[in-house]
Amino acid sequence: MNKIIGKILACVYCAVIVATTVYFTIRDANRNIIKDVTIEAGSQIKIEDFFKDCPDDARFVTDISGIDTSVPSIYMLKVFYDEAFEKDVTLRIEDHTAPKGIALPHNQYASLAWPEASECVGYLYDLSGIASIEYKNGVPDYQLTGDYLVPVVVTDWYNNSTVIEVPFHVTDDHNAPLFYGIHDITIGDAEDTVINYLDGITVTDDYDEDPFVMVDSSRVQIGEPGIYTVSYIAKDVAGNIRRQDAHVTIKSTDTDESVSGAGSMWDSPYHNELYRLAYDLLDELRGDDDRETALNIFTWVHSYVSYETVMGTITFEEAAYNALTKHSGDCYGFYACCKVLLDCAGIPNMTVLRDPITYNGHYWNLVKIDGEWYHCDSTKFMNHQSLYFGLTDDEIMDSRHQFNGSMLPVRADGTPEYA
Repeated sequence: MNKIIGKILACVYCAVIVATTVYFTIRDANRNIIKDVTIEAGSQIKIEDFFKDCPDDARFVTDISGIDTSVPSIYMLKVFYDEAFEKDVTLRIEDHTAPKGIALPHNQYASLAWPEASECVGYLYDLSGIASIEYKNGVPDYQLTGDYLVPVVVTDWYNNSTVIEVPFHVTDDHNAPLFYGIHDITIGDAEDTVINYLDGITVTDDYDEDPFVMVDSSRVQIGEPGIYTVSYIAKDVAGNIRRQDAHVTIKSTDTDESVSGAGSMWDSPYHNELYRLAYDLLDELRGDDDRETALNIFTWVHSYVSYETVMGTITFEEAAYNALTKHSGDCYGFYACCKVLLDCAGIPNMTVLRDPITYNGHYWNLVKIDGEWYHCDSTKFMNHQSLYFGLTDDEIMDSRHQFNGSMLPVRADGTPEYA
């Protein structure tokens, strides 16, 4: 009896030993496996990643050959290990790597629109693809010449971002090209000729070595006596535009008389007399500096020239001559007289024409004083008896003085835009 009981106890003991061994084997197998694994997009799927201590016989039961690790996703896999165990595991492919790229240096004119941020970086690489490219601090607004580093943020579809510093050289170019040598032209109506409108004319710009130049002569009718306006237009690479007008006079050869307003300009004594009178008067008006001289010029014209409507078309020099000698003229005469005196004084100045033109045009002068451009208008107005001199855009702004600033250099305290 005792022997039977002993055998029974021995069997129970062995069973307990086996059960205990199996329990601890299963427990250790469960503890060794890693059921949720995350790898970086583009990495290899390795069986070792699913175990703390990878068994020699560990392998994937699931076919992983079709998994594209460059595409973030989640996969349910099955692994086999320790000669007996199959377990379900989770593979997560995620993208935590920021895009890569290089900066593309740019030259930028302050007056032009800035390029898209995407144009400032290149050779971009990211596994999940580029979702957005933006200026980190918004579109830049640098107005002064200088070198700047502009941060551009490149973000992928999983919100990983990298900041690339893009070098910009900014050029503050608000000055339009300048014409030299623009002059009126005269021919006879019998001349069947092609006019060389650019003969003797040069164009310069402070940055653009070769600005675009166009001559609009569409209004000139060769063979038809009359006075026609020709427009010279120059545009630099920064988008600044200069426009100046000249006149083409076509004389009739049927009579000795030229068309109205043309004859006096082309008589050499007329031209010489105008500038002789201007230089003589300038001796009385010249001040200690350009500002004082310019003020004296505009004060004299405003005081000694009376407003008189001029019928028909006259040339620039005739209008200036009439203002100097007859002390009368319309706004064109006031403007022309001031311009001739400013030219003789060597003070930089430009023509401003009201834009848009309403019932009629209006002319005044833009004068460079102390390194800045100011509006000056000597014309007498019935409801404005004082002198317009040395004014900024805001100070001169009224219904008479609307203008297209893109045709002009930037004014003092102003902008190059339309006002």
